[in-house]
Amino acid sequence: MASPLAISAVLVESLDKDTLSWDTTIAAAYVAVVAINFLCVVILAPLLRRLQSTLLEVLSRLLGLLLAALGVEQFLQGLAALGVPLPTVITN
Repeated sequence: MASPLAISAVLVESLDKDTLSWDTTIAAAYVAVVAINFLCVVILAPLLRRLQSTLLEVLSRLLGLLLAALGVEQFLQGLAALGVPLPTVITN
């Protein structure tokens, strides 16, 4: 998963570099991501057709929870990078 910070960094960096090799590198990276996503769909589609709907609902909710946790983590990291004081968790 590419974070918004990583995408922004690539966009900002691409403003300074206007060469054919840089454009080719970025285009190749995007094509690689599309190819990996396509392969995942092709490989997992038959498996998902065989699973029961209840299991798919459970997987969907677990992945949604994971995505929400990642979003909260990135949000808090952004606040910390801006200098907003955040409470710390003390573990024993």
